[in-house]
Amino acid sequence: MKLKGKLTEHGARILWKNFLPTIEKFGKTCQVLLGTDDINFIQTSLNTDGVHVTARFAAETLFEVESYRCQSKHFNLIAFQVEVGLLLRVLKGAAATNSEMVEVKLTTRQIPGPAGEAQSKPFLSFTAVGASTTVVQDVPISKPYTALEVQSLVAAKDVGAFCPAYVDVVPALGPAQAIVDRLKTVDDTAMLAVSRGGEAHVLVQTPSVALGAQLRDLPVYPHTAYDPAGGDRLGTGSGHAPDFWLELPMPPLVRPMSCGCITTLKLIPRCTNPTPVLPFNSPSAISCGYSQVQVGQRSAAGSA
Repeated sequence: MKLKGKLTEHGARILWKNFLPTIEKFGKTCQVLLGTDDINFIQTSLNTDGVHVTARFAAETLFEVESYRCQSKHFNLIAFQVEVGLLLRVLKGAAATNSEMVEVKLTTRQIPGPAGEAQSKPFLSFTAVGASTTVVQDVPISKPYTALEVQSLVAAKDVGAFCPAYVDVVPALGPAQAIVDRLKTVDDTAMLAVSRGGEAHVLVQTPSVALGAQLRDLPVYPHTAYDPAGGDRLGTGSGHAPDFWLELPMPPLVRPMSCGCITTLKLIPRCTNPTPVLPFNSPSAISCGYSQVQVGQRSAAGSA
């Protein structure tokens, strides 16, 4: 297993200025999946309280092409878990010292164990070279993932595996934030639904009050997901009527809305018996299994 490369100036900057601070808002740790063509930062329920976060970059966006090497026995894929704050601190430090080059490599170090014996531990080693200084910092990581764990993470990064289509709320992010901020004072759970016609519905319902809001004319991706004349990929009902509601706690909904650099928000059903649509004034209890909100982000050369 071998991982080595020099970060591009642009790649290091977008990591410490944009993506890592956003990822840290959702959880202290993240999983990193590196391949020969792209690099993924992924947070699942292991890292967050229910929000699924993926950030994907083309390898040439983060690393200088001639210096980047990612080799392993499992399709040249390497994965591990790391503390986001440590990565952020190292990259910020390199920027603060005006480093001309930052090299990253996977290495092992011998450290004292609990009983004083030497233990071999994996690290990401960062070497920042400036005009008059060279700083080496080792960031501890988890044991590199096994082939089975890598395959599981590959599935987790694949947006298509979660939902065939989605509604993008970013064009209405301001109103959406205002709606969620107001509704969260009513109850700590909310019902969320999207329709193939580009609508998002949010409902908070208690025994004494029901408040709902609707966002219209939102983009639906891929564009083939909604055919006004017929079939679609978001459901089986009419184009502007949601087929079911999903119940989720407010924090996983509020947190993505508060992140300014998200580009897509996807509703990902995680229940086997979705709740049929009920009127906003219905007194019936609405409940289904676990659900997730997925946040997708794009870099200049990456994709959500």
